[in-house]
Amino acid sequence: MPSMPDDDDIVNWDGILTPDERKRILARLRSALGSVGARIPDKETVGGREIPLRETVFDYLERESLSEHELEAVERLMDGLEDRVRDIEADIEVGDIDEKGAVALMKEVLGLLRALEHLRKLREPRKVGVAKAHIMRRIDDERRWLSFVNKIK
Repeated sequence: MPSMPDDDDIVNWDGILTPDERKRILARLRSALGSVGARIPDKETVGGREIPLRETVFDYLERESLSEHELEAVERLMDGLEDRVRDIEADIEVGDIDEKGAVALMKEVLGLLRALEHLRKLREPRKVGVAKAHIMRRIDDERRWLSFVNKIK
């Protein structure tokens, strides 16, 4: 399987963004593993408003459960991030941009895609309750065994 080009290898750094370099950048953005290792931006403008994106994403992820209102807010955030990704991709694809700007935009999109990956996980049923119940059953089993062993001594 071919490896993903390093950010430094995606363009030749001669100052001119060629059609092939645009294609490589867009391929990286559309790759299933493109956002692996990407950093969620500290701040991002979504829906005309600047938000502390990284803090917001991790705040939602750390909660044990989300209310219906919070889930709706997550959906709105995801819609805004998806719009932003599409806008940036269009800028990379047809915009008058140099290599440095294109690579910077690519990194921004990869961070946004990473944020979207995390936010999509919030739609899935939480496994915390299941894992906690499993651990509690094991603890109860251990206590019963300990009680049994103490009785036969």
